[in-house]
Amino acid sequence: MSWLEHKAEYEKIARAIDPSVRLVTKDAWPWKVIAALVMVFTFGGIRYRTFLERYATTLGPIQGYPREWPKLSTRLLVHEARHTRQARWFGLWIHPWVGFPVFGILYLLFILPLGFAFFRWRMEIDADLAGYRWALRNGWSPTDVRERAKAFGATVCGGNYGWSWIIGGRRGFEKAAEKAIREAAREVV
Repeated sequence: MSWLEHKAEYEKIARAIDPSVRLVTKDAWPWKVIAALVMVFTFGGIRYRTFLERYATTLGPIQGYPREWPKLSTRLLVHEARHTRQARWFGLWIHPWVGFPVFGILYLLFILPLGFAFFRWRMEIDADLAGYRWALRNGWSPTDVRERAKAFGATVCGGNYGWSWIIGGRRGFEKAAEKAIREAAREVV
């Protein structure tokens, strides 16, 4: 069984965040080129096969997922769709492809000096905050969200993301989780 059997349902969730989202598998040659580049730019932090088989990736309105995944997490769909929305912002709300060059420069090319890629760190926090909000509305507990924030904060601030933001980096994810938890508590009251 593959997530492709539910592709229309998944796209509906992602398109609630940005209507241009399109879900694809990471089988085509451009994904293989990107995998090689990611391996180089993370100094091997993300291996070629790992990128293709274990990572979701968003490029403008395109979300790429490994074909072999049995299902997709709705929280992950929201996170990745938020990256599409961020690209749209940089394109002055015209279309994600219009803003993608600016998004890409801020996200990818500002990797040096290592440990100070503020924009990548900030975009990941924003995307995960959207995911936390979605998760809390759909059955995740505050503990689940806190654990996700700690784990993903460690990933983004580690070698897999080029040590994007060292000074208080992990704490930024934890603060975003607490913000989402407070907002969810206010919605209940």
